[in-house]
Amino acid sequence: MDHAIGTDAFRPQNTIETELVRAAHEPHLRPGFLRELLDAEIFLALLLPDGERIEADAHGHAVIPEGARLEVKAVDREAGPAMPLFTAPARAQSFYRADHVIAPDRVRGVLLRHPGTRFVLNPGSDYALDLTERDVDAMLRGDFTAH
Repeated sequence: MDHAIGTDAFRPQNTIETELVRAAHEPHLRPGFLRELLDAEIFLALLLPDGERIEADAHGHAVIPEGARLEVKAVDREAGPAMPLFTAPARAQSFYRADHVIAPDRVRGVLLRHPGTRFVLNPGSDYALDLTERDVDAMLRGDFTAH
């Protein structure tokens, strides 16, 4: 990774983060970044309902309480609630203090499963990126310049 870019609090940990930082500083790179992002692996933070805790078994694996339903909880953004996506597990771990499970997924799949949803990539970080419903629709059509 190119560790000469980013900020002290956000050093790229993988290729998609390097491209995110570059696109933030060089707007002409944003269409290429969005094209890459669409098929990139991202991470979801799945949380338990309020007050429930994730325990660990003897091998250190997470044990979800029986009957508990893990969910992605929207985060508040200036333009309204948005579904958080993270470019690395560490980004979710630094954002959430509550117990959570990290689940890998693909951006395209998440966008297709949640039509009409606003998203935010890496909320709480120096390189958070809001994706409006319009941005998402354009990306899914193959239009990476409408942003």
